[in-house]
Amino acid sequence: MRILFVSNYYPPYEVGGYEQLCRDVAEQLAQRGHQVEVLTSDRRVAGREAAPGAGQEKHVHRLLRFPADLRARTSGVVAFFSGRRWKDEQYNRACLREVARRFAPDVVFIWSVEGLPRSIATEAEMLPGVATAYWLAGRSPAAPDENWLYWEDNTSDNAGWRLVKPVLARVALAMLRREGKPERLRMQHVALVSEYMRQQGIAEGYVPEHAQVIYNGVEPDLFYRPIRPPDGAALQLLCAGRLIPGKGVHTVLEALNTLVQERGLRSVRLNVVGSGPEDYMGQLKQYVVEHGLQEHVTFLGWRSREAMPELMAEHDVLVLPTIHPEPFARVVLEAMVSGMVVVGTLTGGTGEILLPDVTGLAFAAGDGADLAAQLERLACDPVLRVRLAIEGQQRVLRDLTMERMIENIERFLEGAVAERAQGVRVPSATLA
Repeated sequence: MRILFVSNYYPPYEVGGYEQLCRDVAEQLAQRGHQVEVLTSDRRVAGREAAPGAGQEKHVHRLLRFPADLRARTSGVVAFFSGRRWKDEQYNRACLREVARRFAPDVVFIWSVEGLPRSIATEAEMLPGVATAYWLAGRSPAAPDENWLYWEDNTSDNAGWRLVKPVLARVALAMLRREGKPERLRMQHVALVSEYMRQQGIAEGYVPEHAQVIYNGVEPDLFYRPIRPPDGAALQLLCAGRLIPGKGVHTVLEALNTLVQERGLRSVRLNVVGSGPEDYMGQLKQYVVEHGLQEHVTFLGWRSREAMPELMAEHDVLVLPTIHPEPFARVVLEAMVSGMVVVGTLTGGTGEILLPDVTGLAFAAGDGADLAAQLERLACDPVLRVRLAIEGQQRVLRDLTMERMIENIERFLEGAVAERAQGVRVPSATLA
């Protein structure tokens, strides 16, 4: 097959695991003999420098433009009403047409258009003789985009803007409706990262009922470590991901404070990997100082995925404290294969892999006391730690490897191409 990926970001410019997985899937499909190219944005993510030679990637087209951010208020609003937004949107559609003309794909594989105009998906569905397929771990392209959501939201922390915005919003939403927004997509071939995401998308009306689930996968050759009995040293905890309030890292600090200061369990250490907004990072670090946890907590900053296998091998427990619904966190799979015990919340799709007292331990989202109780169980019961680690590792090795994911995606794309080639009629009903 000739596969054209479309993604908002692509490594080395990335936000997190979603973009890294896009690269991994693209590269492994290429290793299986498929011709693969990627159309992505020209946006560099702050703090991420390109790897040597990254600008010479022949198979990656860094062309797509993000529209101005309306949250920037003046510049964003001016760009919206001045016509720049519309011009950028037309430019993006033209980029897709041109790349498709030169590459002649069998299928356009929509990975993520978050932040990009959703019309790029509409353009993909209009390409003659080309199948369009979607793999979703976030908002559906059929859902209203960022522009629509911004103007539909009448809340603001600025009293003056609250008076002006409703007037502009009526004009803005009328403009978007005239342009055919929200986009009406057919989404004939859709897969999602978890059953939770599938059910949510169907309930909202942004995912077709025939959508299927293709779970994330992990590479055992990178992360696998034999499980060893606890050696009686300090319990080494790891928390890894974007440091934003919805990820719940503050809950881990609260639990650690309970263990250390109230329960007297001082043989516990926490390493926090990731970066985030300065104000939230500042709150986390201030909490550590105020509660005397400096010798128990270390902020390691951002780490590349390539560094994670060695880091995970040095820890006993991965804590996943997510408060908001988690589509299906790949870091859970990585930790389980590494022989770590996962202690996490069951928000979103996490409960499809993290089975309480079977493949890990669970606690209520945002409940530091509950998390402390689960961690104390692990600290006091080495047999439990080993049993959970074994069960989690075996489950991933059996069902959730990268090889299994690639096989499922390959069949999924082949099916989309075959239906297109056979002229299977696309249903007249559309989403959104």
